[in-house]
Amino acid sequence: MSRKAGGLAAIMAGQPLVKKPTFMQRMRKLFRATGLHFGLCMICIAYAYVGAIVFQSLEYPYEEIVRKQTDKRYKKLMEGFINDLEQLMDQASKDDDHQLNSSLYLRTDEYTKVLFSLFDNPISLNYFDSIFYNKGDYIDLWTMDSAILFTSTTIIPVGFGLITPLTTSGRFFLCLYAIIGIPLALVTMSDIGKFCCDAAFRCFHEKMFLFMVTLLLIIFLYPIFGGLIIHLLSDMTVFDSIYFCSITILTVGYGDIGPPVPVIYLILFIVIGVTLVTISVDVVAANIIHHIHYMGRHMGKAKMVATKMMQMAQKISINKGLGLGMAQLGAFARMGMMMNVNVNAMPGDAKGAINDTHIITDEANIKQRTSTAFDPELDFDLIDHGTRADTDGFAFFDDADNDAFY
Repeated sequence: MSRKAGGLAAIMAGQPLVKKPTFMQRMRKLFRATGLHFGLCMICIAYAYVGAIVFQSLEYPYEEIVRKQTDKRYKKLMEGFINDLEQLMDQASKDDDHQLNSSLYLRTDEYTKVLFSLFDNPISLNYFDSIFYNKGDYIDLWTMDSAILFTSTTIIPVGFGLITPLTTSGRFFLCLYAIIGIPLALVTMSDIGKFCCDAAFRCFHEKMFLFMVTLLLIIFLYPIFGGLIIHLLSDMTVFDSIYFCSITILTVGYGDIGPPVPVIYLILFIVIGVTLVTISVDVVAANIIHHIHYMGRHMGKAKMVATKMMQMAQKISINKGLGLGMAQLGAFARMGMMMNVNVNAMPGDAKGAINDTHIITDEANIKQRTSTAFDPELDFDLIDHGTRADTDGFAFFDDADNDAFY
């Protein structure tokens, strides 16, 4: 009989009274149950934040140097181009128009080549974008928000490629950072996904098929709803918004479309989306692989059963043949015994007639026997027989003593 821990029944049974846990005790128990998982999430967040600070400290000074160099080269290039044009215009009165046009074409071509060579550097490209699209105000690449987005999309990993480290120290640190950060982020998302998956599975009363269908439906609708929200908050089209959300949660991240929403919301969207994809792949793929292995094991068992059935059929066929052969031999033996019994049961005259018949038949068989390839002739005169003399003086064979024919 079970006993209750605490209460009147426990007191009557002589058990100590169990006190009701206090709020601090309940919180301590909850912390012990969820502290490790919460701590793992906090470590992952702190890792991304600290990495953003390190990358910004490594790359921002280099960005400032390149920006200043680009600004100086661009201004110098413009001044040189303007001076060349002034010189050409001064010489226009002396030279003909054809030579003037040729000189202008050469100067413009040289200026364009040098200008486009500056676009190879991402920082210089951002400098010109700021001049033409932001009214000359330069927009820094390595801000705190962009650095956090970079570290988050590195360890998840989505990898938009909007900004990348250009210094040697930054690239070396990126390799070490990704080696540690990617497993940490994947373990964290798997841990979050496991808790969500277990809770959702219990809500579906452990109906695996319904749970799988719901997961696939959520994965299909998540980028659509996200794309519609981004379309409402930005100037992107519906198709581009859905496209951006799809390649983001699938961790493709081509980087052809910039983040149209604030960084914090984009990171939250990425974490939830990638976690959903991880859960779906874990549940659906694991269930499919389990069924494939189950079918494979049963196919192997079916092959073993078929082989054993064939062996049993062969044994049954052999045993049946042996049984039939033994039955026929037994029938022949019983027939021979019956014939002997019938002969012995006949009267003496009948036996003699049968014996005479056998002798005559044997003699006929001997006479009718066909010749063979080797048929030696036996000289019976060499056989020593017993003789008896008659009154005429001839020797006769004694049938009683000569048993060569018997």
